[in-house]
Amino acid sequence: MMFDLSGKVAVVTGGSRGIGRSICEQMAVHGAKVVVSSRKLPACEEVVKGIKAKGGEATAVAASISDRAQLENLVASARKAYGKIDIMVCNAASNPYFGPLTGLKEDVFQKIMMNNVMSNLWLMNLVGPEMAERRDGAFIIVSSIGALVGSAHIAAYNMSKAA
Repeated sequence: MMFDLSGKVAVVTGGSRGIGRSICEQMAVHGAKVVVSSRKLPACEEVVKGIKAKGGEATAVAASISDRAQLENLVASARKAYGKIDIMVCNAASNPYFGPLTGLKEDVFQKIMMNNVMSNLWLMNLVGPEMAERRDGAFIIVSSIGALVGSAHIAAYNMSKAA
């Protein structure tokens, strides 16, 4: 095995599909206990079921990155289940707007920035201190190639990923 995450606890937002699901599955393959999170609990539970079927350990916690209280509950639930958080993967993001910046309303831009940037700060403030105290941990923010290129249609999303 390339690396060993035995004894480590990983929390993954946006963990029910796509890149996030793959992150959850691979963390489990390498021995981590995984907390799978997204807005929809049944989708998270499906990922957990697959991880457990392959001998891994995982639990599901629904949380929207747009809601600080739900993220606080996610962190508390992870600690309750496994005692600590060693790896925090901020994978969830949103893009409710497709079109030119000239048509983007300020409240929609604010939502994009809150979900894709501020939620990461909230999670860092929730899990960073325990990592610093242990002098161990990884805080991973999943970005996008869009952070490095312009777009006429998803520029606000790209800006948030660059941030």
